[in-house]
Amino acid sequence: MRAAVLLTTIAVAALLLQTTLLPLLAVGRATPDLLLIICVYLGLHQHSVAGAVGAFLLGYLQDTFSGSVVGLNAFGMCLVFTLVYLTSRRLWVDNAISKIVLVFLASVLKTTAVFALIAFFMSAGNLWQSVIQYLFLEAALAAVFSPAVFALLAHSQRLAVAEEE
Repeated sequence: MRAAVLLTTIAVAALLLQTTLLPLLAVGRATPDLLLIICVYLGLHQHSVAGAVGAFLLGYLQDTFSGSVVGLNAFGMCLVFTLVYLTSRRLWVDNAISKIVLVFLASVLKTTAVFALIAFFMSAGNLWQSVIQYLFLEAALAAVFSPAVFALLAHSQRLAVAEEE
């Protein structure tokens, strides 16, 4: 229970940081997606319904606070969680480099899926040009921030387990 409370607290702090401070430090239009990093962590370490629900809630909260169409980021997070979960069952992705690469690929996947849905359901003429301009930069920023976020999440999980014992 304490692990869930700590994870929720970190997710809310990441959401606040992502919606308030990080846009001020953006490189062009690209900002690191901290909630995506947490979603990848859930896909790697929470192989349960609670992990999937957590990934959905991360995306839903991101939709709510970003002002975009509700459901796009929730879909993207569920897609990322599912693919990370399936990847972690088949491949060894427990070292730092593989986690960084996984976050980079997850960011590219989520952004591509979200903008594919936007292009499919809405008329978006030059949308792909602007997406391609910052897609890889945003993925690189998420990959750079991922070791720190993974370390914070792992520390909170160890702390929660130590307090429960």
